Amino acid sequence: MTHNDRIYHLALREIHQAAGATFAVRTGWSLPEQYGDAAREHAALRGHAALFDRSHHSRFIVSGTDAGDLLSAVFAGHVNELDEGRAMRAAALDEMGRIVDLALIARTGGIAYMVTGEPGQRFETFERLQAARGADWDVRVEDRTETTCLLGVAGPAAAALCEQHLGEGLPARLQRLHTVTFEFHGFRTLVTRTSDIGEDGFEFMLAPAVAQHIIETLGQAGVPLAGQAALESARIEACIPAFDPDLAPGYTPAQADLDQLLDIPGGEEGVILSAVLLEGESVPPAGTPVTASGRRAGELRSCVRSLGIGSVIGLASVATDVALPGAELDLAGIRATITAKSFLRRRS
Repeated sequence: MTHNDRIYHLALREIHQAAGATFAVRTGWSLPEQYGDAAREHAALRGHAALFDRSHHSRFIVSGTDAGDLLSAVFAGHVNELDEGRAMRAAALDEMGRIVDLALIARTGGIAYMVTGEPGQRFETFERLQAARGADWDVRVEDRTETTCLLGVAGPAAAALCEQHLGEGLPARLQRLHTVTFEFHGFRTLVTRTSDIGEDGFEFMLAPAVAQHIIETLGQAGVPLAGQAALESARIEACIPAFDPDLAPGYTPAQADLDQLLDIPGGEEGVILSAVLLEGESVPPAGTPVTASGRRAGELRSCVRSLGIGSVIGLASVATDVALPGAELDLAGIRATITAKSFLRRRS
């Protein structure tokens, strides 16, 4: 399997079009940017609940008696110690210890795992999994990215809505970073309690036809669809990095400030990913140089005008001797301040 320059389309593209979506290409996929009002979609995420299509994220089923050993060879952490029905955040590292993919790994059965990774790293991670297999290992890697859908539901009311409309008792028996298979309209669906926007949430891996049923069911219950504009604002507000653009330059877990989250030993690093609050209305692009006291101190990685707080915010790679809350920065003439993570008043 090799990467190519083709633009991929979601299996439910027509459903999104019917809902009024406008599309933009991100990480090689044509994705819903918004459904007419990104601010309203963001408000639903923060105040009630919203539904979104994450099917551009890679999905692999890794199974066999040596599945845990294979995943442990590719991803840092303690995948072999993961209990059935549990999930964990993990990072694939290269030979230099730099992050090459961020993944959610769920142990769905005794010898079966689901790996959900970053959109642009699908082919590289698949190749890493294949290359790490021992000659006599009992393990199989299946790419389910284009044959399944991945839906997310998040917000303060997400648990109650899922319990009421998708599966009675589902959230009650599903704690954070736990996974379970349940039936919806007679079809088996895999759900994990997780979110990367700073709210309680769930991710469903399921067949496209079943995904359409869930969108219709929750839509009838008043849960709107949210596009990438709302999701990107929510992600940066929660100070949660995405591989592209935040980590693509080749950062270690400690530089990305992820060593504790990923349970990976840290260490002294020259830079660290920091939250920054910018003055004014301009949204500078990723890669904008960061200076402090007249010297180069890093670069901007993500930036957005927050739909939640109304200010321009971002994530920047900043020298550790500068990366302190309150430190003043200059981003190509735009004044900025390092803030304590996160921009949210609450985290789920």
